Amino acid sequence: MQSLTTACTVLRVLLISALLATPVAGIAQEQPNTQTAQGGQKTERARAPAVHSARGIVATDHPQASAVGARILANGGNAADAGAAALLANGVLNPFASGLGGGGFCLYRPEDTGKVHVIDFREKAPKKATRDMFVVDGEPVREMQLRGGKASGIPGEPAGLWALQNRFGSLEWSQVVDPAYKLANDGFSVGGLLEKRLDSKADDLEKHPKLAALFKQDGEWVDEGDTLTRPGLAKTLKLYRDEGPIVFYHGKIGEAIVEDVNEAGGIFSSADLTSYSVVNREPITGTYRGYQVFSMPPPSSGGTTLVETLNILEGFELSEDERDAKSLHLVIESLKHAFADRARWLGDTDFVDVPVARLTSKEYAKELRQKIKLDGVLPLEEYGSHRQVPDDSGTTHVSVIDEAGNMLACTSTINTSFGSMVLVDEYGLIMNNEMGDFTAMPGKPNNYGLIGTGQNAVAPEKRPLSSMSPTLVLRDGKPYLAAGASGGPTIITGTLLGLINMVDFGMTPAEAIAAPRIHHQWRPEMLFTEPSVEDQDRLQEFGHKLRLGPAFNSVQIVVRHPDETLTGVSDPRKMGRPAAEPAPTEAPNKEPAEPQAETTEQ
Repeated sequence: MQSLTTACTVLRVLLISALLATPVAGIAQEQPNTQTAQGGQKTERARAPAVHSARGIVATDHPQASAVGARILANGGNAADAGAAALLANGVLNPFASGLGGGGFCLYRPEDTGKVHVIDFREKAPKKATRDMFVVDGEPVREMQLRGGKASGIPGEPAGLWALQNRFGSLEWSQVVDPAYKLANDGFSVGGLLEKRLDSKADDLEKHPKLAALFKQDGEWVDEGDTLTRPGLAKTLKLYRDEGPIVFYHGKIGEAIVEDVNEAGGIFSSADLTSYSVVNREPITGTYRGYQVFSMPPPSSGGTTLVETLNILEGFELSEDERDAKSLHLVIESLKHAFADRARWLGDTDFVDVPVARLTSKEYAKELRQKIKLDGVLPLEEYGSHRQVPDDSGTTHVSVIDEAGNMLACTSTINTSFGSMVLVDEYGLIMNNEMGDFTAMPGKPNNYGLIGTGQNAVAPEKRPLSSMSPTLVLRDGKPYLAAGASGGPTIITGTLLGLINMVDFGMTPAEAIAAPRIHHQWRPEMLFTEPSVEDQDRLQEFGHKLRLGPAFNSVQIVVRHPDETLTGVSDPRKMGRPAAEPAPTEAPNKEPAEPQAETTEQ
């Protein structure tokens, strides 16, 4: 167990505002691949920000969070230390997406044992929660699930990150928390994405003056490049650093959480916090074209849906040279089957029976594959399985592989942007709105348009279904990929596409993440596509109804090559950048290696 003593040497973290794009010595750079465009012309594929290293790499949604994680590695930490530190930093830097008022899931694989461990720190419904708490006059009220105290679940991140680092980390706990504390206390440069979120949510935020005040200076919203401090959150992080999670669940921060959430209409009690615990689970496992896949089990739907989709796709021969319309059609139809099953069967396995073994079996995938039309679509009700079978869930993600080969994929969230907009004022905590992930009323869509059944109905102390999909992949039994994403249900498709873009379509890691995205979740009957997706006319001929717009997911990956060098890639859609651990011969406080000029406009 790691000591909480404050006598430990304080870890210094360089806060980077302008990131230099310098190559890593001795590592071959990715060569651009080409793809065949319409008309037979060869075009260079777009590439996302990537960094290459013979040492550890951290990929997150924010450049400074990646740099924090890389510095932890340079100071003797491992993937668990770096991941926890990066997530805490991201909660300061991108407070609209994650933080200590939320929860999440982690997969961790220590290289010495090779066992994949699952840490479930998902939020839970309060003890006073009821099945119909969001139903008024026979209809679900979405606003109640989105904003206010009733929208918040019991937060799990304080317990979850402690559990991850305490069990698998190698540094003192204080060293892991201190970088985030310094960001909040000393100030950080406002990023472009935070400015955009403040602009898009300004009207909502103005309805919550205390929360809005956190992001204003002299009465005006902060802009990109302004220095922002978070004194209340710094107070929280200092207590968390010095006392651990007990201060949240049995101490004064917990008391303030109960008081402020209930003042905003919530139903929290001190017993909700004192009874909260992290759950250790077994991962969802599968294989895809010789690769071993490990992902998150229920209450996340991510792993089950991902593996079911891969199993269906494995029986098809996808184009090796390009993502043509025929290949995309097969991906879309496979996703529709898996998302239909997500809606019908998935929920918290501590409360309901979920036929996971059946849904992730090769035999079941074969049944679904035989139903797929190669040149058209099925009626909606024919996707997935309708019969009960025996059993033989705003966000941020961090992916880490360290020099020793330890692997981490960890996703954390407060759900939609700025969560419930309930602020625990004294401690600067923004509370989640994860109660919106429950099915308020079977057959009615939730905040993401997802249809659910009674499997995911509200119940006291139940964990809502999630789409978070932290995923680890092995090749020949050795580390290959740490991956995951943010973006609600599009997390699943973003993670899936990142993998098959490399395995099936021969893309480099940077190309795989930059490639145009599609998303289909069965209902609504709509194929969401980025405008740059090719062969749109052909997809419509297959029967798909297209809706063009920006992708809502942001994928972070680290790939380990056969020569044990690493490539980290962050998604340009959320302005992320990966960072590599500096070599030991470099100056102690040298900035972590940053991406080469491989960015692309999306």
